[in-house]
Amino acid sequence: MTTNADSRLRQLGILAVLVLLTETAPLELSLVYPAAHSLAQSFGSAGADAVTGAVSLAAVVCIPLLGRIADVVGKKRVLLWSGAVFAVGSLLCATAGSLPLLLLGRVLQGAVGGALAVAYAVVRDTFPRHRVPVALGVVSSGIGISGIVAPFLGGALVDRYGYRGVFWFLFALSVCVLPLAAAALPRDGRRDATKAPPGRRLDIPGALLLGLAAAALVWGVGTGVRSGWAAPAVLWALLVVLLLTVGFWRRERDRPDPAIDLALLADPAVRGTLIAAVLTTTGTSTVAYLLPQLLQTPRQAGLGYAFGLGALAAAGWTFTLGLGALAGGPAGGLLARRRGPRRTALTAQALIAIGALGFAALPGQRGLVLLVSLVFGLGAGLAYVGFANLITEAVPDERAATGTALIAVANQLGAAAGASALASVRTLHPVGPDGTLFAGTGYRLAFALAAGVALLALLTTYRMRHGRTPATGGAAARRTDSSTAVSVDSATTKEKI
Repeated sequence: MTTNADSRLRQLGILAVLVLLTETAPLELSLVYPAAHSLAQSFGSAGADAVTGAVSLAAVVCIPLLGRIADVVGKKRVLLWSGAVFAVGSLLCATAGSLPLLLLGRVLQGAVGGALAVAYAVVRDTFPRHRVPVALGVVSSGIGISGIVAPFLGGALVDRYGYRGVFWFLFALSVCVLPLAAAALPRDGRRDATKAPPGRRLDIPGALLLGLAAAALVWGVGTGVRSGWAAPAVLWALLVVLLLTVGFWRRERDRPDPAIDLALLADPAVRGTLIAAVLTTTGTSTVAYLLPQLLQTPRQAGLGYAFGLGALAAAGWTFTLGLGALAGGPAGGLLARRRGPRRTALTAQALIAIGALGFAALPGQRGLVLLVSLVFGLGAGLAYVGFANLITEAVPDERAATGTALIAVANQLGAAAGASALASVRTLHPVGPDGTLFAGTGYRLAFALAAGVALLALLTTYRMRHGRTPATGGAAARRTDSSTAVSVDSATTKEKI
C-alpha cells in the first residue's frame, strides 16, 4: 500500500530527475555563451552567432514533433531519446574540425529543446493539481541552477580547453543523466505510434516548413542589421519567409495531424501567451549572449568598457544573474498560484526591461554588474514559470504536451532572434580590422533594444485577459473544455428535439 509519504517522496524523485534532465537545454546555452569569445576567435563573429543560434532554430523543428510524439508514444520515451540525440550532437561538436560539422552537431543538440515542454506535461500528469504551479516553478528553476554554475564551469573549461571543453562536458553530463531518468521517471502507458489513430500521425514536412521559415527570418534580420535592409540578400530572405509561411499555413489548416495545431493558435489566450513569450525571450537571450563578450573584451585603447577578463573571471561578475533566476522559479510558482500567472509575467518583464537598461550603462561601470545581474536574473526566472503556467491554464489535458511544446517553440524562437539577430546590432560599430571587437556604443544599443523588446512584451501581456485569476495547474482549462462540450451536447439535443 502506498502511503502519502511514499507518494511525496516519489514525486520529489521525479521532480529532481526532471530538473537534471531538462537542465541540459538551458545549461547548453549558459555554457556556450561564455564560449562565444573563443568561438569568435576561431570562426569570426558571424560564425559564433550562427553556432549559438543554430541549436535554437533546430529546436523549433524538433519541439512540435516531440510534443506530438509525447502525446502518442509516451513522454518518458521522448525524454530519453531526445537526450540520447543531444549526447551524439555534443560529441560531434567536441570533435568537429570545421564550422559545417560544428553546426551539424548543434542541430542535433536542438533535439533536447523540447524536453522542458514534455517535462511540464509530465508534471501535469503526475502531480496533484494544487501542486502543479509550484512544481512547474521548481522545474523551471533549473534554469537558475545553470545560471549560477554554468558561468564558472564554462569559464574554467574555456580558459583551459577552449570551446571544445564545453561540448565534452555536455556529452559526459548526458551519459550520466540518462540512466537516472530511465530508472526514476514514471512508465509510459502501453501506447504505440503505429497503432495510433490516423489523426495522430507525425507531420514532419510541416515541422520542417516552420523551422526553415524561422531560420530564414532570423538570418534575414541578422543580415539586415549588418548589411542594411535594402540588401538583396535580405529581400530574398523575406520572400523565402513569406513563401514558407504560406506553404506551412496551407498544409496545416485542414490536416487532422498538424505539426502545430492552428486551432490552438486561434485561441486568444494561447496566441497572446506565445507572442509575449517570444518577445520576452528575445530580450533575455540578447543580454545573456552579449554580457560575457562585453566583459571578456581585451583591453585596447579607445575601449573604455574593455575589462579584459578571462571567461572564469567574467563569471564572478555575473553569478548573481543565475542566483536571481534560481529564486525566480519557485517564487514565480507561488505568485502564479496566489495572484495569477499574468501578474508573474508582468513582474518578470518589468524586471527584465530595468535590467537591460542597467546593462546599457555598463561600459565603464563594472561595479554595477552584480546588482543589475541580480535584477535581470530574477526577471528571467519569473518569466519562464509565468509563461509555463499561462500555457498550462490555456490548454486541455489531452493537449498538454502539444500545448507546452508551443511555449517551448516560442522560447527557442526568441533565443535565436536575440542571439543571432538582435545581438548583431553591435557589429554596426566595429573596432579594428578583424571584426571581433566592437565599440561600447554597439553594446549599449543592443542592450537598449533588448529593454525595448521587453517593454513591448509587457504591453502585450498587460492587454491579456487570460491568467488574471490564481493558477489551477490546468484545472481551469479542463473545466472550460468540459463546459464547452456540455454546451455543444445541449445544443445538439435541442436541435434534435
